Amino acid sequence: MNHNYLNETTSLIAQFYEPYKVGYEGSQGYRKSSDLAKLAHCIQVLGSQRLIDGKKTIFADLGCADGRVNILMSYFVKKSIGIEIDHDMLSEFTPWKKDLCQELQRKNLNLPPDNIHLVCGNSLEPSTYERISDETGVNFSDIDLFYTYITLHDLFAEKIAREAKSGALYLVYGFHKILPQYKGLNVVIADVGSQGIAALYNHA
Repeated sequence: MNHNYLNETTSLIAQFYEPYKVGYEGSQGYRKSSDLAKLAHCIQVLGSQRLIDGKKTIFADLGCADGRVNILMSYFVKKSIGIEIDHDMLSEFTPWKKDLCQELQRKNLNLPPDNIHLVCGNSLEPSTYERISDETGVNFSDIDLFYTYITLHDLFAEKIAREAKSGALYLVYGFHKILPQYKGLNVVIADVGSQGIAALYNHA
C-alpha cells in the first residue's frame, strides 16, 4: 500500500470514529477514546524511524474498548491484539467495523487486514495472556509494542518492565506536560510526532 493511499485510508478511519469519541474531550465518564488522526501520525513517525515493521511487529492495546485503535494499527503491524475488561464496550467492535468497512469500500480503499484479535479480559492477569497464546500463538514476551491511553499506565509499565522482552516498546497516549518515569523503562521519544499527546518508552 503506497503512502498516499495509506494516508487516505487512515484519514477515513479517523473521520469515521471521530463522532464517537468519549472521555476528556468528549462525553463525561471513565472511558477515553484516542484521537485516531493524531495516533496515525505517531505511528507513521515510528515507522519512519524503523521502530515498527508491518511484517514483524506484534502490537497490543491493553485497554482497547471498541477496538478502534486495533483497526488503525492493523495496517501497520503483523498482528494487532486488543484486550478489554468490559464486555459491553468490546461488543461494539463488530458492528462499528462492519459500518466502517462499508465506508472504505465506497471509497475503494483497503479493508483492515485480517490480523486483529480481541479478547475480553484483564490486561494485568496472566490468564488473559495464556488465552491469547492458546488462540494466536503469541506470548506476552513476543509483543513488540504495547499501548494504553493513560488508564493504569503505571501498572502496565510495571508489568512490561517485569515481563516483556528487552527492547519492547510502550506507547502511552494522553500526556501533555508532565512525563512520567517508569522503573525499568527508558524514554525513547518524549513527544512522538510533536503533538504533545504521546510518549514512547522501551524496556531496558
